[in-house]
Amino acid sequence: MLTSVKSPRNGCGLHGALQTVTEIKGIVPIVHANAGCAIQNYLADKSSGQVGSAVSGEEIFSTDALERHVIFGGASRLREQIKNTIKVAEADLYIVLNSCESAMVGDDVEAMTRESREQGEQVIECLTAGFHGDSHYGYEAVVSDILKKIKLVKEVEKEKNDRLVNIFGVLPHKDIYFKGDLEEIKRILEGIGIKVNTFFGADGSVEDFSKASGAALNIVFSKWGREPARFLSEEYSIPTTEWNSIPTGPEEVSEFLYEISGKLGIDEETARRSAQKEKDEFAYYLKGIRDSFYEEFAGRSVAVVGDESTVVKVAGYLKNYLDADIRIAVVTDYFGKAELSAEEKAETVAGLAREVYFTQDSKEIQDILIHSSVDLVLGSSLDRQAVEEKGTVGLDISYPVYGKAIMNRTYSGMHGALTLTEDYLTAIREADSLKEKRLLEYIRQDSAKEGE
Repeated sequence: MLTSVKSPRNGCGLHGALQTVTEIKGIVPIVHANAGCAIQNYLADKSSGQVGSAVSGEEIFSTDALERHVIFGGASRLREQIKNTIKVAEADLYIVLNSCESAMVGDDVEAMTRESREQGEQVIECLTAGFHGDSHYGYEAVVSDILKKIKLVKEVEKEKNDRLVNIFGVLPHKDIYFKGDLEEIKRILEGIGIKVNTFFGADGSVEDFSKASGAALNIVFSKWGREPARFLSEEYSIPTTEWNSIPTGPEEVSEFLYEISGKLGIDEETARRSAQKEKDEFAYYLKGIRDSFYEEFAGRSVAVVGDESTVVKVAGYLKNYLDADIRIAVVTDYFGKAELSAEEKAETVAGLAREVYFTQDSKEIQDILIHSSVDLVLGSSLDRQAVEEKGTVGLDISYPVYGKAIMNRTYSGMHGALTLTEDYLTAIREADSLKEKRLLEYIRQDSAKEGE
């Protein structure tokens, strides 16, 4: 049965692909769509404090398809745009992304990119029409396609590097702290002598896709990284290890280090020393709040809203380390994965929250939050109205986030756990202060009425 969604927090597949490729150094996207598709993505990212670090906004090349291209086909317009883009924009790789219009018309995008390759250009395509899925699908599709097609235009690594790993499932922009997350993952793994293919971030580039086939292990941190990892496993016999989220907190990071070390043949003592160093650092900083923790912070009721991996990470950490009572968990990224049963959906968040919901409808989420009994709401800017109506405080953990510039913060790993602790405890004090002000205002108004 068809249903409508009010203020969805996930864009279409094309937007997800654009959010992904604009964060890969050396790639220039060419959008085969109407004039609005690329700019809508840019405006959404700009308002949420995230703009692509490579090519973004009005710099994105587009065929700007008109009515005549929809009626008669736009393949010739795409051919023209590919040639013009190559003339004015230098890149290691050009990738053509199609849209709903070009897909419905039946434009042969693959034929156009093949023609360009035959002329010696480094051009590939990814079919990311929005009706195929949401922005999570866009990430999954474009990363998989680049890995599959990179060998058409570049030399891929044939020799195995037994200390190189590929990181999948950390989605640019959909994970609002993805840059800091990737830096933290890299820091943790480099601590035991591992080289990391992040694909995105300060050190990520097109070269990572060429080197991916020579990696010793794929590490997947959300279900959206399974497809590219599956391709590398089948094509290049690279084993995969999967986690529901990025490990956060001392026990989770330690478990992660021991597992990765074991799979790559790194001696256990190296992993033990690195894990102990992480634990010691964590314990040192947490000593600063131990005296006031049980008086102020323990047992607070919380609602967590976001992608599955974000909910698992944040809710798990708050529950296991900060004694939070997770009353509500709302998971927003199962769309495009309709084949999963309710039991399969709930499996990874089982035991984290009293009540678990699966929806991206902002109106529905707002109703859930307003009728809940929680001290804090951890979610996106779309949840702020519910926060204000409840008279409490919100904490930004998921997409989209408005009015906030985001650079390299993280809520993942050990450093992210400390940052999350700081923000969470600060939010509790803000909520308590707000309640106190409201109570004093109520007492003043009540006293004024009695004096009349």
